[in-house]
Amino acid sequence: MAVKWTGGHSSSILCLNANKDGLVASGGEGGDLVAWGEDGTPLGHMQLEGADDVTSVLFSASCPTKLYASHGETISVLDVRSLKGSLDHFHVNEEEINCLSLNETESLLASADDSGAIKILDLEKKKVTRSLKRHSNICSSVAFRPQRPQSLVSCGLDMQVMLWSLQKARPVWITNLQEDETEETEGPQTPGRLLNPALAHSVSVASCGNIFSCGAEDGKVRIFRVMGVKCERELGFKGHTLGVSQVCFLPESSLLLT
Repeated sequence: MAVKWTGGHSSSILCLNANKDGLVASGGEGGDLVAWGEDGTPLGHMQLEGADDVTSVLFSASCPTKLYASHGETISVLDVRSLKGSLDHFHVNEEEINCLSLNETESLLASADDSGAIKILDLEKKKVTRSLKRHSNICSSVAFRPQRPQSLVSCGLDMQVMLWSLQKARPVWITNLQEDETEETEGPQTPGRLLNPALAHSVSVASCGNIFSCGAEDGKVRIFRVMGVKCERELGFKGHTLGVSQVCFLPESSLLLT
């Protein structure tokens, strides 16, 4: 059963995240950020400095009241119990940030931006330790792999999906979704139908750390398996008639939300 939560935002909601206690954070246009109780009651509201769109919100797993929020080129660290100001903030990206990801030890925070760069922020030293640049267009999504704190996956509007090693500071595997189209095992296309390019919007890694999914503009969801330093595509399926903007493996589960 679907329930509608209202009373928090006056404009478009751009991102959501939930913590293990059932609290939800939502980010919207113009710097709007709202914290919600698990019953849908707005618990707090704030306008982030600069009024840039809030593009990503991410709860800490080890400290469920700590929230990371990206707005413009800035990352703010907040306490959802008191949304009156930021505990800390970092300006590490040169263009608008699209996605944040914490590694499992919560020592590193990755931020992917419009320039195609991924900045790796050491949260203890409070400085950038790696700048990963291989995407030739907007890097739309980044995700650390569970159980592998030095490895992450990214995707972008260059239609590329990459597996990165932080020790090497470079991708160890790259695939182009458009070039892989010939390997699709889909049924016949509807005659006269225009196919959207496979711009990659979102990646999510399952709890095992070896399976990840990618959602793209062509409406397809692709599932990959990491095999050492390479990946193999396990599945490709289509349930959406428009682009897939988000994919999310549920924690400790093989269920995938798209």
